Amino acid sequence: MPEKPAPRPVLTARPFPSLFMPALLTGVAGAIAFDVAQRLEGLPVTIATFMGRAIVRRGGYPEGLETIIGWGVHLGVSVAYAAIFAIAAWTLFGAMERRNRWIGSGVLAVVLGVATTLITAPAIAATISLLSGNGLPDRLPGLNTSWGWPAWNHLLFFGIAWLGTVILLDRD
Repeated sequence: MPEKPAPRPVLTARPFPSLFMPALLTGVAGAIAFDVAQRLEGLPVTIATFMGRAIVRRGGYPEGLETIIGWGVHLGVSVAYAAIFAIAAWTLFGAMERRNRWIGSGVLAVVLGVATTLITAPAIAATISLLSGNGLPDRLPGLNTSWGWPAWNHLLFFGIAWLGTVILLDRD
C-alpha cells in the first residue's frame, strides 16, 4: 500500500510571533505615511491632530495632551490594522505558492483599504466619543462611500502593510 503524503499546512506558513515586529513597524510606517500624505495634500488638519483636539475638547483633558492623545490613537489604530492584515494574509494565503500568496494578500490589502475607507466616519465618531468619556454616540455618521483622498490614503497604508508583512517576509 502506498504511503499517504503529509498533510498540507492549513493555517499559516509563518508563525504568528514572527509577525509582531513587521506588523508593528509597518503600522508605524503606515501611520507616518498617512500623516505625510495628508500634509502633502494640503489638508488643514491631519487625522491625528483632529482626533487629539476633539478628544481633549470633549473629554475636558488638558490642552497639552492633544498631540500625545491624537498620535496615540492614530498609531494604535494603524498598528492594529497592520496586525489584522498580517494575521489574515498569512492565515488565508500562507500555505499557497508565493505568486498566489502575493496576489491573494494584495487583493486582501485592497479589500481592507476599501473597507476601512467605508467605516472612516463612524469609526472616528465612535472613537472620539468613547475616548472623551461619553460612551458610544446615539447616532453614528453614515459610511463614507465617496472615492477620494481617504480611499487613496487607506490604500497607501495597506500597500505599506502588504510590502512589510508579506513581500519582505517572503523573500527567502
